[in-house]
Amino acid sequence: MGGLDRTGGVRLRRSAVAALALSGMLAGCGLGEPKQTYEQAYEAMRPDAMAAMGEAWPGVEMEKDSGGTEECGGLDISADKDASKLSAHVTYRGNIRPGDERSLAELARAAGKGLMERGWRSGVGGRIPDEEGLKFSVRSSSRVRLQMEKPGVDGWAVVLVYADEPNDYGVSMSVSTKCLRNPAWGRGEEG
Repeated sequence: MGGLDRTGGVRLRRSAVAALALSGMLAGCGLGEPKQTYEQAYEAMRPDAMAAMGEAWPGVEMEKDSGGTEECGGLDISADKDASKLSAHVTYRGNIRPGDERSLAELARAAGKGLMERGWRSGVGGRIPDEEGLKFSVRSSSRVRLQMEKPGVDGWAVVLVYADEPNDYGVSMSVSTKCLRNPAWGRGEEG
């Protein structure tokens, strides 16, 4: 090989590395993916969210609005997804009780601070800084939105406070995981 290849095998090694990376992407294995499962991420976030909601919005009956899992495994370039990876999500909604005089921002800030006390941080989606260390992704007269992240967990929580009518405020908190490994995949318990 020395007489024909004057690069000392560098081209061959580069080609092999490129082929390996390409085959990994096409196989959907995503080199360097988190080892966390969707269940682990979900269970690391949901109790904090439930506690923060209860503290921030006492007396508000929060009802589960939606939730479940979504298949997101398989080839990255394919529209056909399988249950080898799942993302989990849940949204709780409620209405602020009459007599609560807090503003939309104060209601959102209370939930965000509750999460921060549990080790969460204001998410990268925040562009509107707040004096309390939070960053709102939306802050208007009818809607306030915070995205929060828990370090070391592959997911996020979204706090949304909105005005249906003046002084008629709705609140919601959603918890979502990234597309993560499904530990039941391949054992006949796919989802």
